[in-house]
Amino acid sequence: MASTRLIRQLAGLCLTLLLAQLAMADDDADALDSTSELLSLSWDELTELKVSGLARQAQTVKDTPAAAFVISAEDIRRSGATSLPELLRMAPGMTVARVNSWNWGVSARGFNDLYANKLQVMVDGRSIYDPLISGVYWGQHIPLLQNIERIEVLRGPSGSLWGANAVNGAINIVTRSAADTEGGLLTAGGGTEERGFGGVRYGQKLSESAYLRGSVNAVVRDASVDMAGVHNTHDTGDAESANFRLDSQLSERDQLMLEATVTRYRLHGFLTGVSSATPPYWRQDDFGKDGVSGSLQGNWTHQFDGERELRVNMAFTQTDWQMATNRMSRSHYNLDIQHSQPLFGNHRLMWGLNYQIIDDRFDNSLTLGFEPDRFTQHNIGLFAQDNIELLDNLQLTLGNRVEHFTYTGWETEPNARLIWTPHKRHRLWAGVSRAVALPNRAQQSIRLFLPVPGQQSLFFLADANQDMRTENVVAYELGWRWQISNRLDLDSTLFYNVYDRIQGVKVAGFTGNAQAPGFPLPILDLSVGNYRHVKSYGLELAANYRVSHDWRLQASYTGIRFDNEADNRQPWFLDPLAEESVNPQHSLSLRSMLDLTDDIELDAWLRYVDRITVNQTRIPDYVSLDLRLGWHPAKNLELSLVGQNLLDGQRPEFNDALYIPVSSQVQRGYLAQISWRF
Repeated sequence: MASTRLIRQLAGLCLTLLLAQLAMADDDADALDSTSELLSLSWDELTELKVSGLARQAQTVKDTPAAAFVISAEDIRRSGATSLPELLRMAPGMTVARVNSWNWGVSARGFNDLYANKLQVMVDGRSIYDPLISGVYWGQHIPLLQNIERIEVLRGPSGSLWGANAVNGAINIVTRSAADTEGGLLTAGGGTEERGFGGVRYGQKLSESAYLRGSVNAVVRDASVDMAGVHNTHDTGDAESANFRLDSQLSERDQLMLEATVTRYRLHGFLTGVSSATPPYWRQDDFGKDGVSGSLQGNWTHQFDGERELRVNMAFTQTDWQMATNRMSRSHYNLDIQHSQPLFGNHRLMWGLNYQIIDDRFDNSLTLGFEPDRFTQHNIGLFAQDNIELLDNLQLTLGNRVEHFTYTGWETEPNARLIWTPHKRHRLWAGVSRAVALPNRAQQSIRLFLPVPGQQSLFFLADANQDMRTENVVAYELGWRWQISNRLDLDSTLFYNVYDRIQGVKVAGFTGNAQAPGFPLPILDLSVGNYRHVKSYGLELAANYRVSHDWRLQASYTGIRFDNEADNRQPWFLDPLAEESVNPQHSLSLRSMLDLTDDIELDAWLRYVDRITVNQTRIPDYVSLDLRLGWHPAKNLELSLVGQNLLDGQRPEFNDALYIPVSSQVQRGYLAQISWRF
């Protein structure tokens, strides 16, 4: 522990001294040429990128009046990461913690959980947020990382544009156009933890205006170890995915994108367990989850005269899975229409509507059931946003979304943002907004019958609450982007959030169980409701420094605190002050990307995460180091060696005793990878 504190202090001191020294750098750097072919994009190049997920329209990062961060394709390649959650550790404000080989807790600005419900995640604008648990099953999403163009991370509420559940942030994973992936790609690798992974991609030009791409990829993972570091936790698994994408310029004014993805996964490990009305009443089961998911998406864009634009996006997602206790099948249909056009004066209006149908079916069991076992949701929303150029260097954005949900009725999510450019090197912005998180299918319909975590002679019965309301936040934000020189930029954000109607779980008393008549053990009856109020405030920093043509440093820091309001006289089942302990107060990331020669790359990633306490389990703070050595013996051939979590043999990052009864530790890992383009 002492050594960890020492490393933390040294890392913080080094970062402070580095930024202080860089801030005094003279403007000789203005003559620095672009090195985007060698390293990740410079500040000018990166912030001039036209990104779509930040504002639902083409807008540069630096002109976005929100806390925005972009993970580029080059960042992804040089990270050595093999999964989406690992990549999200780069962004300030993101909390990423591994539960076991396949499960993660990923959130923005706190409220982290196995099923974090305040972060909207999309792939090319199609939501992968799961309406059953109000979160993302990260282990079920294994895209070929070489297909990703960039990951747009927007912290803070964005419900006025993206709808419910974009409470603390929205992530849009933008995949590469088929026109940019002609030819072939073969990639393969393996190691101690990522036992095997790889993929094949091929793109073909069909005509002067149409391109088609297909890819398949797979991953096999080793099991984690238990908290004693002695036995594995049986969470091995494998997954395979296939993706096809067509991009076509139908006419001078019309573009079409069609994309299809199918994923098959077998994710083992202890999950929930199996309850029984007869002895032994409950047993651990490492069946895990076995499932298939598929999606089909179409996007049509039409350009009118006078800078008017119409976009129509349709998506269908089918999800089927089986656990040791249940099966589920769900069909999800979504239609999204968006129109934008200049108005009188300096106004530009964007408006749109969306409609979704969610139909699911469950096979119930004593352990886990849903009433009714089949249900259909119909949700509809309408939004409008006006961008107003008040002055040449001052812009105001006003927006609102009105939605009607099957569970809760009508909701509104207004948004107001201002950005000021007093100098070409400075952007200052402010925002105030409201967003909501929907009750999920589980909260409305679940019956969960399991032993109390840590107890062998006490069970609980969690009943649904059909009166659950939306959780909501009113957020206040201030941001400053400062290009100190052509070599150095700093992006800072302050936020203060007020949350209302936050979920809490109380003990309602002891009950008889109609599902298991004569059950001999005590049963706690639990009540889920909108019982709590929470406030949070924090600071997010991101710095980018180009030391030379061949060396880039990237640093980020996040500090966050919570104030909870809860009546301690109530018989709480789960900690009502959880946010204060479950989320790290401080986290730090420092990345170095160095080209040793024209053919050899050396990348390092140092991270610090503060201590947390989850389900009465104290998880110490930790410092982690990843190293990557890359070699390009030929123009289209890349070899790399990666060491992950090199400072610890194993360590815990998170747990969830309610759903995953056996806690796991993250282990040190090594892997090798080869990529060949042809």
